[in-house]
Amino acid sequence: MLTMPALAGCLTSTPPAVSHWPVEFKGAGNAESAPVYGVARVSQVTVRAPYGAEGIAVMRSGGTLETDAYNLFAAAPALLLKGVVFDALTASGKFSAVVNSSSSAVSAVSVEVMVTRLALDCREGGGRKAVAETLLRLVRGGEIVFAATGEGEADAAAGNYGASFSRAVSAALSEALGEIK
Repeated sequence: MLTMPALAGCLTSTPPAVSHWPVEFKGAGNAESAPVYGVARVSQVTVRAPYGAEGIAVMRSGGTLETDAYNLFAAAPALLLKGVVFDALTASGKFSAVVNSSSSAVSAVSVEVMVTRLALDCREGGGRKAVAETLLRLVRGGEIVFAATGEGEADAAAGNYGASFSRAVSAALSEALGEIK
């Protein structure tokens, strides 16, 4: 009789699996002949609330924002996107080199990136798309020497949110970096 309650848990249905999605830089390199700036240091990558949680934010048609409990980013977005920003800066061809914030190398500029939107947009009739918006600032000697925004989106109907967010974030960063002259 005591084994019956212990076995009861085995008879329930299995909950859906939780997916953890990576985000990678998926942009093309720039064949520009000479960098516009010297060494760039990735000093700060932040993600504006409420988009900074590991649970993917889902924008609904009624104006609400939900969190998907079964589709998560592989790490907190601010941490996950540091590598994406590093790779985007490197591929842009706008800098002679790119270093992380912990590097002892001397840098010409510091790069600050704020992700102002990172969500799955489900507001239009059953469609799903990954959307990203970024604000990129270059700072030299405490002064902002350049600032630009970028937007990106990618179809997410197939359910591969890692690939969709990779394309959306890469497009947003590439658009902002493309403004550097």
